[in-house]
Amino acid sequence: MRSILLVSLSLIALPLAGEGRANTPLASPAGAVMSGPVQASYTAYWSGFTMMTLDASIELGPEAYRVASTMRTAGLLSTFVRGETTTVVEGRVQPAATPLALAPQRFSMEGRWRDTPRRVSMSWTGGQPEVLALLPANQDEREPVPTELQRGTVDTLTALAALVRQAAATGRCDGSAQVFDGRRRSDFTAVTDGNEMLAANRWSGFSGPALRCRFEGRQVAGFWKEADRAEASKPRGGTAWFASPGAGLPIIPVRIEADSNWGTVYLHMTRAAPGVLALPARQTERR
Repeated sequence: MRSILLVSLSLIALPLAGEGRANTPLASPAGAVMSGPVQASYTAYWSGFTMMTLDASIELGPEAYRVASTMRTAGLLSTFVRGETTTVVEGRVQPAATPLALAPQRFSMEGRWRDTPRRVSMSWTGGQPEVLALLPANQDEREPVPTELQRGTVDTLTALAALVRQAAATGRCDGSAQVFDGRRRSDFTAVTDGNEMLAANRWSGFSGPALRCRFEGRQVAGFWKEADRAEASKPRGGTAWFASPGAGLPIIPVRIEADSNWGTVYLHMTRAAPGVLALPARQTERR
């Protein structure tokens, strides 16, 4: 479940059809292009039960970007699993140098899962990630990711930031990314699937026009040692909706539906506002 949320927010494959579908790109509303930091909160549901909460903020400037998130188990899942992670990435905007126009420089993830401390720290030099810290050690859980499969990859939050940047600038979400989170290596693709008018519901108060995107992710390396490789490498798809959640706010994900081995997981935005996410003390100092 933890990885499903990361997958959903990385490149947020089943197309949705219905009345009111448009075939032209969603025009960015006035003020929707990223001009300042925005923070948003989300809740994840499975079979009607609350499973996780996620808070995130994104800063996309002309030369640099920063994305931060905190994720916690909640509701039914927290009865069985206690978990919380904080993830931060900082990087440079380099449209002419990288396919995604964003080049990560520093990435960190810290937290606890099932009472076990977890930490990942990475840096990038010339498009090559270097794992600086990994807790627990990878050999305790997973197969190593070959060096050649790490080259040219980005982290999960950079992939999300690139998609948000593209949606805000062009009203489309077509693209692909090779993602490495320090343990797993995955391929993601996203395609524009038209526009849709979303209505508010009991999970989210957002309503309005949204850009609909289909996405698919497939793990290619870094499998659990005990995992069924054929099952673990199956493509997982879903649909994400991007929209401006309020006056003066940029386009961000407002709703996500993602496949998992448990069934469909639903992620709904519950609030959004200008500002930067407040992080635990150990993450507040920018390196």
